[in-house]
Parts: sequence; C-alpha cells; structure tokens
Amino acid sequence: MKNIELLYPEYCNIYGESYSIEYLSRCSSDINVIRTNNRETPAFVDRDVDMIYLGCSPERKQEHIISLLMPYKDRIRELIDKGTLFLITGNAIEIFGESITDGDRVIPALGIFDFTATRYMNRERHNSQYIGTFVNDEGEEMTMLGHRSQFSFAYGDFSHKKWLDISIGIGMNPDTKDEGIHYNNFFATYSLGPCLIMNPPFAKYLLRKLGLDDTLLFEKEAMEAYEYRKAELIRTLG
Repeated sequence: MKNIELLYPEYCNIYGESYSIEYLSRCSSDINVIRTNNRETPAFVDRDVDMIYLGCSPERKQEHIISLLMPYKDRIRELIDKGTLFLITGNAIEIFGESITDGDRVIPALGIFDFTATRYMNRERHNSQYIGTFVNDEGEEMTMLGHRSQFSFAYGDFSHKKWLDISIGIGMNPDTKDEGIHYNNFFATYSLGPCLIMNPPFAKYLLRKLGLDDTLLFEKEAMEAYEYRKAELIRTLG
C-alpha cells in the first residue's frame, strides 16, 4: 500500500486541487490517502510516506501554512533529499522559497529553495495558460498543460532546478520561460486545479514512480481530452 499525504485540504482546494489526489487514488486500489488538517501533526513527521501533496490556498492562509510547516522544515528537506515524491501546485510553491513580499511586509518562508516571491495585490489578477515540456528520468519528453490565476510571481535563478521549459505562456514571472521547481522527486508549479486530470501522461508517470500499475481511470477519455486541450492551446495561443 502506498501512502499519499494530502496536506490541509480545508485550505488548499480553492481550484479543486484535491481532486488530483482523488483521481490518483481511484486509479489504484493500492493507494491510501492521508488527509491531514491544520490541527494535526503531518504524518510525514514521524514516518515515511510515499508522496506529499500541497495545493493552492488563499493568500491570507499562506502565512499560517508556513507557520504549520516551519517546525518540520528540516524533515521536509530530508524527505526531498532522499527522493520522496512531492507535488506542489499554485501559490503553494512560494511556501518552499525564501520569502514572500507583500507591500512593506516580508514573510519568511521555509527556505528550502533559493527564490523569493512578490505579491502585487493592487493589480488585476494575472490569468493565463501555458504549455511546457520536460524530460523525465525515463528519458521521455513530456508535455505539460497548465493554467494560472495569481497575484504573485517568483524571482530567482531557476535554470538549474526548473521543472518546465515554457513554449506557450510565461514561467515563474513574465520575464522568464522557466516554470516550476524540479529537484529529485520534488515537482512544483504555479499551475492550478486538478493538474493530474489535465495531464494524464504525468499522472501515469507518478503512478510508475510509486511502483504501481500506470493504468488510469477513464484513460482513453482522459488522453483524448488532453490531446484536444493541447491542440486548442496551440491553435489559439501558439
């Protein structure tokens, strides 16, 4: 049985993020989902889990989530270094950087990765979609589709730990095509929502990384929707 810890779903599900893990669990009877709320000690603290997921939250909850995870930042770093799977989506990526600037305030983050984030709450929310690619550790070039809706951007040198090369859309900020963080089995992106449903090839890849059969629930329909969405993005934005 593979244990996936879903952190703080009461905060981190504003775009349906938790359904990525719901979908993955429905693809295999050998997946157990641990739903950890903000009043509980995370399971990963005192035992190994196979995968950890953290999704997008309202900006006002980010600081609280950082405070919940800060006592365990060394354990998080240890798990990342030993190759535990992490999937981090939306503004949750900022929690793993050095800090988040909001006007005159600088909010210390976990400091796992060397980048900062800045909120622009006085501007309109940025909304866009992207197509990006990466070569996984099986040697396969994989195309990822994403969409973003955010007030903040991240800044730093992402060239050595980026996840995706963006061909359509923007990366971690409007001035870069580098998107996300990829280090060992840590995957993080600004993309929102149930990204595994939107990216069935990557869902299959994660199942293989977990040592499970990679057959997806409604795989034919999921792949057809993925190919259609990719073609539409290329047609309308390419």
